[in-house]
This record gives sequence, structure tokens and C-alpha cells, in this order.
Amino acid sequence: MTDQAALSRKDRRVRIAKAAKVYGIKGQESLDLHEAYNALARGEVMRAVQLAHPITQSHPASPHAWIVMGGAALAQREGRTAKAFFAEAQAMRPKDPLVLGGLAKAHVLDAEVEEAVTLIPRAFAAGSEDAGLARLYLELMAQLGRRILAADLMEAHVLRLKDAGVCLKLADMLVDADEPNRAAKFYEQAYNLDPKPEAHQIGRLRGLVTQCRFAEAEPLALDLLGRVKDRDAVMGMHLLMLRVMGRSDEAENLAAGFDFASPEGFAHARGVMANIHQDRGDDAAADAAFLEAIHVTGAGGNMAKAYGVFLLRKGDYAAAAPHYAERFPAQQRALIPLENAAPDNLASLGRVLLMGEQGIGDQLALLELLRLAPLAPDAQVTLIADARFGPLLAGNTLGIAHHDRKNFLSNPQKLAPNQLVYLGDLTRYLDGAEPAARQGAYLVPDAARSDALRRKYSEMAHGAPVVGVAWKSTSLIGHLRSVPLARLAQALPQGALVVNLQYGDVAAEIKAAQEARPDLRFVTDAEVDQMTDLAGFAAQIAALDFVASIDNTTAHMCGALGHAGAHLLIPEGADCMWYWGGGGSSDPWYGAATLHRQEKASDWDAPLAALAEALAR
Repeated sequence: MTDQAALSRKDRRVRIAKAAKVYGIKGQESLDLHEAYNALARGEVMRAVQLAHPITQSHPASPHAWIVMGGAALAQREGRTAKAFFAEAQAMRPKDPLVLGGLAKAHVLDAEVEEAVTLIPRAFAAGSEDAGLARLYLELMAQLGRRILAADLMEAHVLRLKDAGVCLKLADMLVDADEPNRAAKFYEQAYNLDPKPEAHQIGRLRGLVTQCRFAEAEPLALDLLGRVKDRDAVMGMHLLMLRVMGRSDEAENLAAGFDFASPEGFAHARGVMANIHQDRGDDAAADAAFLEAIHVTGAGGNMAKAYGVFLLRKGDYAAAAPHYAERFPAQQRALIPLENAAPDNLASLGRVLLMGEQGIGDQLALLELLRLAPLAPDAQVTLIADARFGPLLAGNTLGIAHHDRKNFLSNPQKLAPNQLVYLGDLTRYLDGAEPAARQGAYLVPDAARSDALRRKYSEMAHGAPVVGVAWKSTSLIGHLRSVPLARLAQALPQGALVVNLQYGDVAAEIKAAQEARPDLRFVTDAEVDQMTDLAGFAAQIAALDFVASIDNTTAHMCGALGHAGAHLLIPEGADCMWYWGGGGSSDPWYGAATLHRQEKASDWDAPLAALAEALAR
């Protein structure tokens, strides 16, 4: 601010009038308050206190002086004092973003993390523009193992802030939480806001690879390899991309000749090679590559999870258990220990809270494990998961209740620490159990809604079969599971009514399939939104004669409903999810669907021919 003594009398009156409107205080004190804020912003803490403290006495009902005093206490790392000052301001302005943000920071200084993470989203909902506060929140939520909740609450605010560092932080968090698709737009945003930092350029590459935009990603990867310091990260993504594009020999040669700078970079490359070995049908080589990767880093995380999943698919449940258990970082695992899923603990509980993990389809699959768990006969079991599960689980035969995950994690809960169990930790009960013990439908679709849909589709079909189809995944992990709709359509019965079960805008793909099979009639039912209405989606699937789907949420919904007319296209190699085992056409997980497997990775000829034959019968 211009030195007040140098102002003319007229300028001074103008400044005072403006400050009075902003702060609600007349006279010189309004200018003092304005200068106090500026001094605090410059880091002149004592100057800010000298100006603001008298105003707390002369105008105790004004929140501004208390806010300045609170900010000064934060600068001095005096948490308790800051809380007292911000509490005075909050009494007058309970929804002020500066007050809420300052109070949250004060709680952090006093190691009151739960109070802090409750206040920070409220500060941003009230309009906070504090990028540092957003970064603090993301770091705290990562330490608490609540990455998905943090993203849910902050996604829109991070985009609004337009801060490249915060965008990059949220993107990395989402990758750690196995949500690479959601991360992609934040990597892109970080790069667009500030394209110079190496981390932003590598993040852009990661986003492009995740979205399968290989034509853009490959030249960028080659460019970055020639000029960045973190070449390991770039090479890792390049290898992933080559494998998915079907250039496995090239990936193998590149990995063998590259000089990795870190154990983590080398381990990641061995993980890619483990997947390539699986694609080739060489499980022994895949096993060795996984073990080498884990040995090199001496850590669990994603590599241990990948090896655990590999062993689960082979049916080696005992060997898989210790590796699969390491899928969470130690800090997150400490919050919900593996021991909570132990038989003696489960059998002693009258209330069990199952923490959902992974995607919708995975949770539908893992809920089957409740049939194997040694629960007390009268135990109340509640799934903590996405709000969409609530209507879907209505009337389920497993007796599972539901609690919205966002609500559960955002509000204090009264529970014993041993009542929380990760859903995936129930895989320990697969060892020694007969498949029939876990198999069977448990979802109960809305009968009235399903009957209405069945009548509607039947009238449209005019006696032809009604076939629901889902054919693609937009993620990198699902790219090799996807089949072009025009190709899938060739396997469908003559004259069938084809109900679109695919999410997103797929009008162009339906048009191409219609041109390839003019005898079919394609329908996209606006009455059902697969993304927002899982209960409606279940009713829709139950109304169909047949379903032809890749391995995605549709496949697991069919299994949980026990749909006998479900036909699933299953990839060979590393992209075959462990629920489907290693061979055969019978559904080893739900006991309901018919599986049509690739004979060779990436080759859909055999499974599509088998699907056509089965539907023709």
C-alpha cells in the first residue's frame, strides 16, 4: 500500500471510504486493517499484529481483525492461539472461506487431522482460492488412505483453482488410487496451465497413454526420452504402450537394452515383461519376472498386487494371499489391518463394516466371498461404497446393508477399530473352499421395473431375440478386453433387437454396426442410465433374453443377477481377470454365464465364432 503519510487529504478520504465499505469500519482503522492484511501477505507478522490487535478491542464484532490475528498465529505456528482467533471470526462469519481455511490449518498445527479434513472441503465449497490449502488437504487425505473421497470432494474446486501444481498432485493421487482415467484430465490441465516443468510433460504423456491416444503419446515419449532426467518413468509408459499396441517383441528388446537409473524403474519394466510373458502363455517366465521386480524394490504396492492377482487366477490362493494383502501402502493398511479379516475376529463381531475397493464390477464380484467368511450368525454386515450401491442392494439375498462411502468418510463414526474390513481381504477364504460354496446370484432386481422393460423390448422385437451388448472399456487396462461393436454384431442372431448396454456416447459405433448388420435393430434406452442408476441397469439386464459382453461391469452385473443367458468374451493372457480362472467355458466365479475365451492374446476370431454358434442355438 502507498505510504499513508504521503497521501493527499483527498486521496486519503477516498481510500478510507473504499476501505470502510470493504471492512465495515469507519475512519483510520479501516486503512489500518487493510494494511494489516497486506503486511501479513508480505510476511511482516509483527506489523500485522500491531495494526490488527487494537481493532480487536475497538471493534470486537468485526471478523477481519480476528482473521489477521489468526493468520499471524499460523505464521508463528501457534495452533491453539490461531484456533482461538479464528473461532472469534467464525462466530460472526461461519461460512467465510478464509475463516474455515485458517481454522483448518490451526487444527493441523495441533495435530487434529480429522477436524482439519472436515473443514477444508467446506472452505472450498464457500469459495476458497487457497491453492496451498488444497495441496495440504490432498496430502492429508492421501496419508489417511482417502484418495477417492478427496477427489470426489475436490475435483471441481481443483479445476476452478487453475493451479498446475495442485492439478498434478490430484492426478498422482488418483493414479495411486487405481483411477488413471480420472487422473488423465488433471495431467492434461497441469500441462496446459504450465507446460515447462518436466513433471508436467511426463504427466501429459501418462494421461495420453491412459486414454489410449497412442498416436500422440508415442512421438511424445520418444521426444521426452532424449531430454528429461526421469527417463525411467517415460520408458515405463513407452513399454506399457508398446505391449497394448501388440508390439511386445519391440518392448522386450527396449527393456533389455535400457539403462534404468532406479530400482523402481527396473521393477516396473519387469512387471510389463511379466504381462508379456502371460500374453505368450509362459507363466513360469511371468512368475520369475514378478518375483524379480518385487525383490529389486523390496516393497509391496502395485507390483505385489499384480503378482497376487496372477496367483489368484492360477488358483494358487495360499501363495497369493500375502502378496495381494500388500496392495495398500503401509500407512493406509495400518488404518484397516489385515487381521480384521481373520476368522477369530470376524466370528466375534456383531457388526462388520466392509470397505469397498476397486471398481463397481470388482465389488460385485468380491461380495460373493461373504458366503465363505466365518461371520457370526446374527452379524450385521454393511458395505461402505459408492452411493449407487444403495438402491442396487435393496432386497439382496446376502443380507448386506449399505452406507454411502462419501458420507461415511466425511463424518465421525462410532465404531470399534476391528469392525472395519477391506472387502478384498476376504479372498483369504478362497483357499480350500469349493467353488459352489461361493457361487450364485444375490442381487434382486426391481420386478416391476424389469417386467415393464421386458414388455417394452418384447413389443419392439416382434418375436426376435432381445440381446444386450457391451463391447468396450475406455481405459488402458481395458483396451485389450474391448471388441469393435461392428465386429461383435456379426455374431448376433438374425433380426435380433440389440439393446445398448455401453456407457458414453457411442452413436458413431452403433451407426457403423447398423451398416454392417442392417437386419439388426439397435436401441439405446433413455430410461436407463448405466452410469448413475445401477438399480435400473440391473432391472434392464434382467429384462433381456441374452447378454453379450466383454469383461466389465456388465459382466459382473450379469453374474450377480445369475443371468443364465449371459455370454462373456474373455481375453487371453494378463488381461484375463482372475475371477474367470485359466480355462473352460463354464463360469467359475458366479456359476451362471458362458465364457468364450481367446485362444491367442488379442485374437477375437475364436471367441466370436463360439458366441455366434451359442446364440444361434
